[in-house]
Amino acid sequence: MKKLLAILLIAALTLICAACGNGAKTNETTAPESNAETDVTGEAEPLTLRVIDGAGTGRFTLAGAEASAVYTAVSDELTVYLNGRAATPADLQNGMTLTVEPGYELLETWPAQFAGATVYAENPDKDDYGDLCGLYLTVLEDLWTNDAALNSGITYISVDLDDAPGSLTDGEKAALAWIFAGRHDAQPLTFGFEELKENGYVNEAELYWPEGVLFSIKAKDNVKQSAKKITFDAEKWRSGTGAIFFNGCTAQRGKGAAWEKYETGSFAIA
Repeated sequence: MKKLLAILLIAALTLICAACGNGAKTNETTAPESNAETDVTGEAEPLTLRVIDGAGTGRFTLAGAEASAVYTAVSDELTVYLNGRAATPADLQNGMTLTVEPGYELLETWPAQFAGATVYAENPDKDDYGDLCGLYLTVLEDLWTNDAALNSGITYISVDLDDAPGSLTDGEKAALAWIFAGRHDAQPLTFGFEELKENGYVNEAELYWPEGVLFSIKAKDNVKQSAKKITFDAEKWRSGTGAIFFNGCTAQRGKGAAWEKYETGSFAIA
């Protein structure tokens, strides 16, 4: 009997040791703590996005409906279908709309970056405004270049497109502000003049923004706008006596998504 008990005790200890060993092995292979800049998150919901910038470079900026829906992607991480047929990222054009299939992966950065995605692209139809964001980026750069002294010593660039032709989504507005401010080493905002005052950036009594410049594009009053032709005013404002204006600008859309170079009706300076 004692011999039998000894055998059973040895067997029990062996099982306990084995269990401990397995536990130690499991601990050794536990994944490290997450890193917000490198974590990959799989997503189940499809996305509808527009290509805002980056065609021909292999590095895309994309935007959806919400202000937070701004994304980046590199060619190597995209599997592309265009008009239902297999294509390549080089076939994507600014202004195209994309459907991103469920199961895509995102790096948890700002903007979020695709770490793998299958996208279905469509050419814009006649009622779609196409690469309107590309046109507006051109207008913003022209405003920046004119009277460059207004840009000196700034921390912020605010881009107000709430009244611009084309009814851009909040995501498209945010993406444009992020791209444009980034090109000029500034922090982006999407406030208009009243919002800048309400948030303490501009002192109404002094009518001066010491830390930034406001850029705005607004549809021309009482002028019909369409996906083929738009008319707008554009402005760069730093103070009551420091501003420039592009008045009565017109632009026509060419073939596909692209817009032709716009024309300025008149130029004014304050």
